[in-house]
Amino acid sequence: MSATSRDDSTAPLDDRALARLVLRTTRTAALATLDRAAGGPLTTLVALGISPGGAPLLLFSQLSHHTKNLAADARASLLLAARGERGDPLNRPRLTLSGPIVPYDDVRSKARYLRQNPKARLYASFADFGLYTMDIASVHFNGGFGRAGALAPTDLATDVAGAEELIEAEESLLAEVNASGVLSALPIGERKGEARRSWRARSLDPEGLDVASGVAAGRINFEAPATNRTDWLVAFKRARVIERP
Repeated sequence: MSATSRDDSTAPLDDRALARLVLRTTRTAALATLDRAAGGPLTTLVALGISPGGAPLLLFSQLSHHTKNLAADARASLLLAARGERGDPLNRPRLTLSGPIVPYDDVRSKARYLRQNPKARLYASFADFGLYTMDIASVHFNGGFGRAGALAPTDLATDVAGAEELIEAEESLLAEVNASGVLSALPIGERKGEARRSWRARSLDPEGLDVASGVAAGRINFEAPATNRTDWLVAFKRARVIERP
């Protein structure tokens, strides 16, 4: 597979594509819950995972203030902001998601969350921690100064119908990709003036592969969705661009 950075491309992402990229590559978010004791919102910083279909995944302690707020009122909001080492933070793309956050007892999704957030393994097995998910009800996207798009929850969703085989094989496919050395051997995703990175695959879905290198995150999108192991490997080999918001 050959790949180049999106920075080398002359074709900018449209609002929908950029919003989806922010969703897939952001690993922390500001969480706003309704705090009845304070009579208003409470905002906290949380680690974020994303399901194959594009739903936010969160790992919460029952002792946390925001978890207690959600137990009383599930309505919440998440603010995802693209990382950037330079420039004005207010000119970077960000995405605000709103909807109920509820407990989500799913072993495979928890394993996926931990692959996306490896440091969470330190406390994930504690008895008071459990997985949650958001049912996205509304989306607010801001791509930077003078760029705001009207998007719907369906614009962020990935169709996983018929992709059960692929989702089942995620862990083994990721191990295969990382063991192959393909990602680490290619100078992909570096920005101007940035040292060469060693990328590793963290999660996948029918439309692409999420990669990370330290705190940097990127995305390899496929030309067409894949639903099984064979199709996915073919799509991966044909991929050309690693994108970073």
